Amino acid sequence: MPRATIRTTPCPALPRYLALLISAILSVAACHAAPDEPPEPPQLSVPVDDGADDDIPSPSVTLAEPSGLQVKTSEGSGQLVHPDAVVFPKSWNGRRFWFAATPYPGGNATYENPSIFQGASTAELTVPAGVTNPLANPTNGAYLSDPDLVYDPVKDELRMYYRQTTADADQLYLVTSRNGVQWTSQALIQTDTRYAMISPAIVREEDGSWRMWAVTAGPAGCNASTAGLTLNERRSADGLKWGSPTPVSLVIPGRVPWHWDVQYISSKHEYWALVAAYPNGDNCSRSEVYFARSTDGTRWVASPSPVLARGVSYPLRDIVYRSTFKYFAPSDMVAIWFSGARLQSDGYHYAVASARYTLTELMRRVETPNPSASQSRGSEEQAPGARAAREAFVRAFP
Repeated sequence: MPRATIRTTPCPALPRYLALLISAILSVAACHAAPDEPPEPPQLSVPVDDGADDDIPSPSVTLAEPSGLQVKTSEGSGQLVHPDAVVFPKSWNGRRFWFAATPYPGGNATYENPSIFQGASTAELTVPAGVTNPLANPTNGAYLSDPDLVYDPVKDELRMYYRQTTADADQLYLVTSRNGVQWTSQALIQTDTRYAMISPAIVREEDGSWRMWAVTAGPAGCNASTAGLTLNERRSADGLKWGSPTPVSLVIPGRVPWHWDVQYISSKHEYWALVAAYPNGDNCSRSEVYFARSTDGTRWVASPSPVLARGVSYPLRDIVYRSTFKYFAPSDMVAIWFSGARLQSDGYHYAVASARYTLTELMRRVETPNPSASQSRGSEEQAPGARAAREAFVRAFP
């Protein structure tokens, strides 16, 4: 008999949905086969917002005067002071804009503790999902202040430096985070005498080294004069161990440089700074914010007129204090986040306000002598309780 021929027909390709189902079943089985592997941590931050590039304004945008920002602070007052910004080219763990700042309700230093905020634009300050502010609290009898936020690209982490002031010392502390939500325990990295490290401003240099500028006021503190105050810098290979302070030169005629923020502008090959300064012979409750620039970070040239004077912006009409900024090279625009206060019936009310300027307009404002601006006065001069509010500010300056 002839041998029977058995014909085989290739199996048709599995439908796509069936292939995906089988792949999912195999993945689940593989997970159960390795029970010792820890699960992935939950994503606690807000969703990624890659559309934030739209917030970079074009040079044709009209000058925007400071606009007060609404913010949720840990103690519920919504009063904030001493902002410091890190702005990413694209979203980092959910947002491009990240800020350090401290609550300061009515000038109460008890709540002046470093906190973290983020935003999808220059006009937003929100608490990241999963964060409980503040990130640190002081030891007994001390107070915290002056946070400064820096990004370390090698470790892909945010560093928040801040100052603790005790009865006889200024101490520099550090906390870090790789997602903006979980932060390390605070670490003490530098100690000096009281009022020797006021408003530390820290920059990671392009070669990977670190640099810190600060103010040394001595026992006079907020009442220091130009003769009793020193501006200095320290250097570090890793941002943890710092060298001895060396003096820097920055003169604002008739003014005492008090709090400052420093950044290196790579496209300009310059260091820029915003400096809160008050009249010599007065105290830090009279400060306004000036612009300064330097090619080496040691010898500075300051503007003759303030970027923002007292009495100009309603949210900050009586004090214009430590402020921060970001330069957008593609559009030649500068975003500034001012902080300060206005006097109300119950004392000073602190706030943060944002503004955006073309670089040309910013330079025009600060390079043209304007005595009327620098001598402008807030609402406090004739207001009841003004002297008491100023004295309270001086006793516990932020």
